[in-house]
Amino acid sequence: MSHTTYAEDEEPIAVAYIELAPNFIVNNASEGSRLKYIKTSISIRTELAKKELIEANMPLVRDALVMFLSSLSTPQVTGAIAREQTRGEAAIAVNKALEEETGIAPVTDILFASFVTQ
Repeated sequence: MSHTTYAEDEEPIAVAYIELAPNFIVNNASEGSRLKYIKTSISIRTELAKKELIEANMPLVRDALVMFLSSLSTPQVTGAIAREQTRGEAAIAVNKALEEETGIAPVTDILFASFVTQ
């Protein structure tokens, strides 16, 4: 899926969305002995020109997201404000992994279509 947006200088920037399938289900950091998990549906927003780079490195992207999500504590995933911060941190984590591998940080944003904790 692609979409066009405009930068401040009014040049069109083709945007692409990559829906990651299957959904993510990971155990996350919790206090005590009770097992906690996160189930989420994730899409990545990027520039159309960088979509292929992300898709070619999908195992690395998925691994970075699993490692990031499993490190989250309950307060980091509770409430809309915490989840908004988590989105930004997830993009940083994926960009860091991709930059180490490819020299490019192509992720504009991480979008959660669903985010369930238990």
